Amino acid sequence: MGNRVLEIVVFLMSHIKDHQGQLENLEDVSSYLKSNGFTDNEISSAYSWVLDQLQNDSHFVLEDSQSLISTRILTEQERRQFSSEAIGYLLQLRYLGLISDGLMEVILERAGMMAAGPIDLDQLKIVISALLFREPEIVESGKQQIVLLPDDEGLVN
Repeated sequence: MGNRVLEIVVFLMSHIKDHQGQLENLEDVSSYLKSNGFTDNEISSAYSWVLDQLQNDSHFVLEDSQSLISTRILTEQERRQFSSEAIGYLLQLRYLGLISDGLMEVILERAGMMAAGPIDLDQLKIVISALLFREPEIVESGKQQIVLLPDDEGLVN
């Protein structure tokens, strides 16, 4: 699906959280997204993914995520491996309920293997998209290509 669809999904999840679990005013939301340069196909893909999650998981978004989220303290090495923008984005996804504690650990591990320097937000989004949408992604890591292939549980082999 890609990074742009991930951006829409994050926007939709924020909208749902702000409206107590309801996905309201779809026409207004769609118009807003279109005015920000997203295509009908991207918007449709994001809506479909969110609706699939809502239908397949009765706890998705509906529970109070604050009571379910433990505080994850990043190690010194993790703080050096990721830009502050990337860490903030990852924590936002966890707060919105888009990723579980286990998936957050997998994301930290996989993204940490991508580059020697700090992982920026764009690099992190590649890993998150591949894991969240369960799509294979090819990631450039120095001169080497890494293929991320999530299994049925979203774990990358």
